[in-house]
Amino acid sequence: MNMHRTGYRGIIGNKVRQERLRRGWSQEELAEKTEVHPSFIGQIERGIRSASFQTLERLSAVLEVRPEEFFKSPSKAKPQNKPYPVEQKLIELLKGCSANERQVIYHTVKLLLRRQRKLSK
Repeated sequence: MNMHRTGYRGIIGNKVRQERLRRGWSQEELAEKTEVHPSFIGQIERGIRSASFQTLERLSAVLEVRPEEFFKSPSKAKPQNKPYPVEQKLIELLKGCSANERQVIYHTVKLLLRRQRKLSK
């Protein structure tokens, strides 16, 4: 697969794919979140189809990138330090929790990791 497609469709498709993979999502997951058909996500990523401005706005909101980021060629885009896909999924789960709930989850995970590490020694 050519990862450096040219033209605006290719630039947009590469950015959509990059951001989707950064989050560890399948095309189906992204399609569900943006309310489009999964095959349409694949076609956008391959540069076969153009996304409407409305679709780009939904992709922008779901992928948490500014709409203009879709139009920057890879050489102009600044590298961003974003969490790995599993970390991103954890962050998404925590977004709906209260501060107290997040604290309880943090201490629970910390305790589980300590126990896991002791068992593996």
